[in-house]
Formats: sequence, C-alpha cells, structure tokens
Amino acid sequence: MPIFQIFTNVPKASLPDGFVGKCSDVWGGLIGKPKQYTCVNVLPDQMMSFAGTQEPCALVLARSIGKIGKDENKGYTEKLTELLGSIGVAKNRMYVVFEDLPAENVGHDGTTFPFMKL
Repeated sequence: MPIFQIFTNVPKASLPDGFVGKCSDVWGGLIGKPKQYTCVNVLPDQMMSFAGTQEPCALVLARSIGKIGKDENKGYTEKLTELLGSIGVAKNRMYVVFEDLPAENVGHDGTTFPFMKL
C-alpha cells in the first residue's frame, strides 16, 4: 500500500506527459509493492518556498506499510531525487519524508489491510 505525494511549485504545464504514471512506477518499483495498490498524487502550481526563495522546490511524502527504514530510505531518496530532478527541482531544494504506516491504520476495499486476502 504505497502512497506517494509530491507538492511542488513547478507549473503543471511544465510536467511531462505521463509523469504521474512514472511516479507510480518508480515508487512502487522501489518498495516492491503491487501497482494495483499504489496511489500517487502530484500537486503542481503550489505556493511554496524553500530556503527563502521560490525557485523550483518540492515536498515529497512517501508512505508504505513496511519497507521503510534507515537504510532503505537513503536509497529511495537518491532515486526520488533523480525523479524530481527530471522536472527541474534541484536535490537541495526538496525534502522527502518517509512514513511507515501500521497496516491496521490503512483502509481499502471496505476493510483494513490486516483483513484483506492478498
């Protein structure tokens, strides 16, 4: 159950076609979860600043049930930084925030993940 959100001041018109799908492929691939459970939300045109300027910047929220940890997050950050670089966000102009969600706190398809037949 990967959830991936990007908040950025990059204009929507500057995002390449298929960017949301690419985000789904990258994040789902990194954590090894089925694409059918991956949810991506890209929010361009945000009123944002980073380090006191409004040059392109981003806040990335990457959540999953499991597969989040000190060593994994370092590798994920490297790949996600490359992904955001493809839309013009420099690696020193973003934060990537990881959250390991307890399965019992995530609902889908009328139940929560511990009770799903996967």
